[in-house]
Formats: sequence, C-alpha cells, structure tokens
Amino acid sequence: MGSIDVWEHNLEEQLELIAVIRPSFPIVALDIEFSGFIHCTPRYFTEQERYRDVKYNVDNLYVIQLGFALFDDHGNQPMPHVSWQINFSDYDPEDDPSLRTPLRKSGIDLQRNRREGVSLERCATLLREKLFGQGGEYVTFHGLYDVAYLLKILTGGKPLPDTLGEFVMKARSIFGGRFFDLKYMARFCHGLLGGELGLMKLANILNVEADGVAHQAGFDSLVTGLIFHELHRRWEIDDDQVSMILYGLESACQEIKSPSNSFDPLRLPLASPRSSITVPVLPIMRSPCPFPSQPFGYGDGGVVTVQLPATPYARWFPASIGYPFHVAVSVPSISF
Repeated sequence: MGSIDVWEHNLEEQLELIAVIRPSFPIVALDIEFSGFIHCTPRYFTEQERYRDVKYNVDNLYVIQLGFALFDDHGNQPMPHVSWQINFSDYDPEDDPSLRTPLRKSGIDLQRNRREGVSLERCATLLREKLFGQGGEYVTFHGLYDVAYLLKILTGGKPLPDTLGEFVMKARSIFGGRFFDLKYMARFCHGLLGGELGLMKLANILNVEADGVAHQAGFDSLVTGLIFHELHRRWEIDDDQVSMILYGLESACQEIKSPSNSFDPLRLPLASPRSSITVPVLPIMRSPCPFPSQPFGYGDGGVVTVQLPATPYARWFPASIGYPFHVAVSVPSISF
C-alpha cells in the first residue's frame, strides 16, 4: 500500500478515519522530516548543551512532514503496510538557513507542500484530538528531534520550553509515560552493537524489508513500527525499563522516572524555579482482543475485518496508485 499523503483538502477526512481505528491500533510509530540543522551538536556536549541546540534549531526551522503508522499489540495494521504522512506548508525552501543534505535525497516535492500542504496552526487541534488524545504507546527512532518538533506541531508553532527539565516533562505529558526510542531500546538487545546503528542498518540486520526512499516520514514511521515489534519478538525487553528514555537525554529522562522524584521538574538540571507544570497521565489503551484485530466500520456502513499476520515485511508503493477501497467519512464541523 505505502503512504497515504495528507494535504489540506483531505486532512479532516483522514484524521476522522484515524480517530475511528485508533482504539484497535493503540501503538503509533512516528517520524518527522525537517530540513536539517543550523547548529550541529558535537557528541561530547552535555545534555543541557544538547537541548540548547535542539531548541535553537527547532524554534528557527520548520516541519516538512509528520509520518505515523498504526499497530496493535501483535504487529497487525488496519491495512497492509500502510502509513500516513501529513505534508506541511510552512517550510519555504527559498528561505532556509539549515544544512539540507538529507532533504535533497528524500524526493519530497517541496513546492507542492507549499501549495497544498497543511499549516501547523491548522493541524494542531485536530492532531491533539484525533491522534494523541486516545492514549496508547508511541515509538520513534532516535527520537529527540521527533519529540521536539512534535511539541512544536501540537502547540501550533510555539517555541520549545526554555529548559531541559520542562521539555522532558512536556514530553511525558503528551505520551503519558508510554514512549519508546528504538535507538535506546536496541542497547538492551544483544548483537545490535549497543544501539549504535541507523534505522535502515537496523532494519537490514533484523530482516525487516522495505522498498522506498528513506527520509520520507510515512515510510520511515512504518519501518520504525515494524522494527519495534521485531525487537519484542526476538528479545525479552522490559518495557518499563526502556520507556520514556530519549537517546541523548538519558540522564534527564531517568531523573523524571526516579520513584523518589515524584515527577518534580525542579530537580532536573536547569529547570525554571518559577515553572508550574501539570502532567496529565493519559490512559493506557491496549487492544482489548487477541489476534485478529476487532472489526471497524466506515461511514458508508461497510465493515472491514482485519486479519493480517504480524510480519516485519513492508514494501513501498507510489502514492499515485490511490486507496485500496473507497472511504466515506462523515466529518463534523470544526471551528478554529
């Protein structure tokens, strides 16, 4: 199937569909594409210095795509090998101070994004309600910038928090404590070189097959989700141990998770003494039935029963082939 491209004209339709099927597919694999970096961070930087660069880059640059793929606890998807990618219009390639090497290789039509894409402000409310308002578990690969740009998306483009402590607490409030960074998880899997592998190298080692162009958000999110389930299939992973730890901010994230901390942001380095952060813990929504996944319906009255075997296989198809079936969704009016 490949990625379903989301533009301004089909944004509400697709996110309404997502809201319908999310309860049966509570695991969301995420990837965000952005143009590059203004400040490149050396490996020896402290976590505080690293976050300083992250904030500077994210506050001054733009999101190009948000990709996500949905899975149940057994690795099944609502449609075979499907993901979504939301194309944003805010990025202007003619006015970009960043280093854009990965972007040049992605094949993204940046001019079409400008013409037909979605603005961050337009998308924020819908994403908070339809995709991130139903609990579940969230997965990224090397997810520091994914989480940072996601915060920017969900706040309609506002600057990131001033301090590292506030940033980690904000991330926890979005994900309800159920977030996984594959690059950190791979450290606990014997034979994966301590997690020091790129996404596609990790996919190759695990025999997760994927055809397509890297650095497109829908495709990368699909591969991320497939790897997540393959790691759990092959290794005994303690989810409580690896959850809510961002690769590169391990100490700050561990401080948040410390039982003696009681989630107090003031104990984190550089946290603002005047900050007041409320952390709403979202409910954990697990699939209520074993494989196969429960049926879900569409607005035209039809019902699709998903009976797909869990598999690490994915294949990229051109977006031009269209959808495998007609989806008619009744979209409520939404005011902004």
